[in-house]
Amino acid sequence: MTFEPKPETVAEWGPRECPFDWPEVAGVFVGGCVERGIGSSFRRQAHAHNERSDEHFGWICVRSHRRLFATWRGDVSDRPSRLMWHEYAHILTPNHGHDDKWRSKMRELGQPLPARYTKQTRKDEH
Repeated sequence: MTFEPKPETVAEWGPRECPFDWPEVAGVFVGGCVERGIGSSFRRQAHAHNERSDEHFGWICVRSHRRLFATWRGDVSDRPSRLMWHEYAHILTPNHGHDDKWRSKMRELGQPLPARYTKQTRKDEH
């Protein structure tokens, strides 16, 4: 399925090619969601369309272009940010959330797992 952006979303913000050598990523949408357009809101700083049934499968959406690249002491690099690695891992694990398969992919990519994404164990309720 080919996504054709609405004319009003083709601007400084909006759809663009992935700036990294990640062929699995269909594109990156900056300033909203590829599904809803520029200025659309979502809870987190970014999300990946990783459901195979989604017509926008393979897209990564970020709220701000500042989230695309890693920074070191205020200097922007050409390397992906940790947030982009996080979303890339979702693209590489279709139809999975923050589960064992996604955690395994993050490790395979050499990325740290923040504590909130480590596997939770249930305490015995006796």
